[in-house]
Amino acid sequence: MGAADEPRPSWAGDPFRGAGTGTSDDEVTSFGRSSFDLLRLALFGAAALVVALLTRYLGSGAEGLEEELSRLLVAPVDWMRATIDVLLIATVISANVAVLVLPVVLRRWRQLAYVLAAMLLAGVLFSVFGGWVGLRTVTVDPTATTEAIARTFAVNVAATAQLVAAFVTTGPFVGIRWRRLGLGIVAGVLVLQLAVVSGGEATHVLLVLTTGYAVASAVLLAFGRPTTRPSTAALLRILRRAGVPASSLDQLGISPRGTISYSGTDDDGDGLFVRVLGSDRLSADLLRRAYRAVRYRSTGDDRPFTSIRRSVEHEALCSFQARDAGVRTPRLRSLAAVGEDSFLVAYDRVDGAGLDTLLEPGPDAPGIAPDDAWTDRVLRSTWRQVEQMQAGRIAHRDLRTQNLMVDGDDEVWIVGLWQAEVAADDALLRTDLAQVLTSLALAVGPRRAVETGADVLGEPALAASLGRLQPLALTRRTRARLGERPGLLDELRTEVERRCGVEPAELEPLARIGPRQVFSMVMLVAVVYFLVPQFADLPAIFDQITDADWYWAIPASLASIASYLAAAIALTGAVPGRLPFGATSAAQLGTAFTSTVAPAGIGGMALNVRFLQRQGVDSAVATSSVGLDAVGGFLGHAVLLLIFVFWAGRDAIGDVELPSPKALAIGVGVVVAIAVLALLVPSTRRMVRTQVLPILGRAAGGLRDVLTTPSKIALMLGGSLLVTVSYLLAFVASAEAFDVSTRFATLGAVYLFGAAIATVAPTPGGIGATEAALIGGMVAVGVPNSQAVPAVFFFRLVTFWLPILPGWVAYTWLRRTDRL
Repeated sequence: MGAADEPRPSWAGDPFRGAGTGTSDDEVTSFGRSSFDLLRLALFGAAALVVALLTRYLGSGAEGLEEELSRLLVAPVDWMRATIDVLLIATVISANVAVLVLPVVLRRWRQLAYVLAAMLLAGVLFSVFGGWVGLRTVTVDPTATTEAIARTFAVNVAATAQLVAAFVTTGPFVGIRWRRLGLGIVAGVLVLQLAVVSGGEATHVLLVLTTGYAVASAVLLAFGRPTTRPSTAALLRILRRAGVPASSLDQLGISPRGTISYSGTDDDGDGLFVRVLGSDRLSADLLRRAYRAVRYRSTGDDRPFTSIRRSVEHEALCSFQARDAGVRTPRLRSLAAVGEDSFLVAYDRVDGAGLDTLLEPGPDAPGIAPDDAWTDRVLRSTWRQVEQMQAGRIAHRDLRTQNLMVDGDDEVWIVGLWQAEVAADDALLRTDLAQVLTSLALAVGPRRAVETGADVLGEPALAASLGRLQPLALTRRTRARLGERPGLLDELRTEVERRCGVEPAELEPLARIGPRQVFSMVMLVAVVYFLVPQFADLPAIFDQITDADWYWAIPASLASIASYLAAAIALTGAVPGRLPFGATSAAQLGTAFTSTVAPAGIGGMALNVRFLQRQGVDSAVATSSVGLDAVGGFLGHAVLLLIFVFWAGRDAIGDVELPSPKALAIGVGVVVAIAVLALLVPSTRRMVRTQVLPILGRAAGGLRDVLTTPSKIALMLGGSLLVTVSYLLAFVASAEAFDVSTRFATLGAVYLFGAAIATVAPTPGGIGATEAALIGGMVAVGVPNSQAVPAVFFFRLVTFWLPILPGWVAYTWLRRTDRL
């Protein structure tokens, strides 16, 4: 009896069996998270967010297409509209019955829990964000007419999204025919909703679909989808039809990407190694390529495969190419389809052990195998296979010990060519060298790995890997093992340089996005976030400043520029030793960019600390120097404030109440009590003794060098005074641009008071607080509001907003020249 004549299993008609590949020979073995659900959540989640933003901010513009489409689908006569009403209600009720009642009847409680979770999450999501997006709240009136109830169903976005989420969540539990039926029901409901809305209203189809798919993917990702595998009998039949007379198969394991491995024999007694790849393989590959494209430069990745068939065909091509190049790799026996979305790959089995199984702790060092396992013959055989791969320009791209096997004759085989590349460029080939060199160094130490590699490959070829001997060029598992051997890569590079007689080589730039780039992007986003509200009413502000005397913009701008030069002078005075004035001035200009995203100049202080560290200043000294510079600025501001207060007189500032001595004493007492209690704890005393005191000692040494040098004190205090005076002059020039007739001393006192208040504001760059303090101060001394508002805006434009772009340029230049 042939395969086509075999009786179907008794459960073949059960919609909850045969999930996954669509064949009745599939078995549900467990539940696990799938990369397919992660990919789908990322795509549909991003799409839902975009649609929600468009719905909120474009309003009727985003809904116009659906409104026009619904007008085209409106039935022309009453009896047709009534039929559509009834059909919609029947379809919705039947769909809800199908996804809720059928699992109860078949006692599939887990699948029912998934559906309920998806519907609940979709309902909560729309109830929370529905008002923010602008969706109408809909309630069903059971006493209304059929047409009114149908309209309620049509505009009930949350209910439709719940239905979509329920059907998508059900998909992994059922066969392909049931999934297609569910897709048809959802499409029918959406079309009927458009048709039943006679008023031409939008039903938010895109928002419903994207949110429903995203919610279902989140549920499946959180709790796991059914993991299916073909039965052994089905695989044996498929192999025989593909020309491989397999007689037995035993499952070895399931990889994180969902690939199932089997070991078996054929009728002649020859060993077989079989792998079954499902749709998870494509999703994992796409996610991996997307991450690498964003994270790294020059990854060498081609476009993602369009199907699992194309993926295994590429693997077969690489296998044939490797064997033709003389690489010892298992012979490919056959490829075969398994169901509708899985594929089978059969190889000859290598009777041997993986090199990773030799990585047992040795007698001298953890993680190093005994010498009797890692013989020179094994090492040289490994390097000969790498040499053959390099000569054939085949990049393995995962050349670690897990993909190297040794047979009974101590000959090494290369396996796992599923992500290999033929006609590879030099960068990929160098990466393979770095990967295998690091893996062998982890096993036998850098010296033996380098010596055997240089003997087989030659010194020039081995030296070419120096630029790639870095964590980013290695696989994730190799990086994890390197974490157990800190410093190994440095030892390995040193050994390669010694053996090959070459100078230390610079590491190749591999990271496209690193901590610096992330920090820069976060700051740009923050700048835009705080910038947009400030310019929300630009037309009205510009109307106020059209009468300004723009000649005063020249002295105001010059004063703003002078403030950064003065800040460079002050920082130079606060640091022991000398600093390059040009780079220091660029760093101060860079603070115009970084200070816009941190309150009270914290971003600028952090930049200065990093700049000093890159100039060779000790970290503790750099921090204390920046703090000393800030103290100098505070003292200079306080001195000028006292001078201008006495100069302007009492009428300029009004009554000022100082805190009571009793309140100050209580505050100081609380701080002292907390410090004493903390020091009673042994761990705190130990931390202060071993960590805090050494840092304070180094900082005190740096401060002693500054405070005992008169020229340094003069530079620090003089620069700090010039910074404050520069901003004061820019403020006065801005006031003169609008014919403010208030005395110079009074305007100086207003600025100094306003700037002091703004320094304690929690907003980046003092946004909002500075404007309010300066405008309030000017109005308090008699300046009309029509002059105070544009004058303050003019001042902030010259000293805060305009320097942001050149500050970003300076910040970028400092990073590219390794000064940050």
